[in-house]
Amino acid sequence: MFEPSALDQIGINRCLNTVGANAFYLMVGSAIVKHEELSVVRMADGERLLFNYCLGGTLPPSMGTDWMQRYGLVGIAKEYLLDKLVQAATTCTYFAPSVSGIHLRNYDVYDMFPRRDRYIDNFFNYAWAEDYKIQLFKTAKRVLFIHANPRTAKAMTERAAKIGVEVVYLQMSKWEQAEEICEKGKLVDAPLVLHSTGPASKWIGAEIARGGNIRKVSLDVGSAADRWTLLSLA
Repeated sequence: MFEPSALDQIGINRCLNTVGANAFYLMVGSAIVKHEELSVVRMADGERLLFNYCLGGTLPPSMGTDWMQRYGLVGIAKEYLLDKLVQAATTCTYFAPSVSGIHLRNYDVYDMFPRRDRYIDNFFNYAWAEDYKIQLFKTAKRVLFIHANPRTAKAMTERAAKIGVEVVYLQMSKWEQAEEICEKGKLVDAPLVLHSTGPASKWIGAEIARGGNIRKVSLDVGSAADRWTLLSLA
């Protein structure tokens, strides 16, 4: 990712049209304060491989049964998966394709979906400092967390309570749960939503953000979910 390489003009334009992590933090904070709808979906090499698989390609051995189980994809039909990948990438307020894809073809998901004028740096979920996350929690006062592991949710809930923030947890571990979790999520009046739902279910982020009694900020934190458990408050 960080080894310098020569970029063509398309790559330079993609860099120029990508909102950096710090600027995006200001946008997210503003949306929470102003009670505005905001959703972001991140995609990278995994989604690229799944997208091509849906179109007739093959998956590498590393994405076998164990990987499919881990990401809640066992038993999913290719047509359904493709539809949900497209829905996730096109209905979110902001799309965050891997910036690694600017110069590494295996990570390039830019051309899989309709072009946008602006993108978000997909590494924001790793780049934001602990203080950034704590301030977002404090501003929201109530957080909805969607994730497979209840132990991760327990850690977040207990630490957030130390700063007066309530965490509402919805457990989700497979694609079949998406519709139900989406409807439940809409009913939770939490201004901030953090979800790690697997490639087939990222689409629920945008739906939850615009549904319910209040507009929400919905962030696809993916595999960085453990970094959002407010580790400094342990």
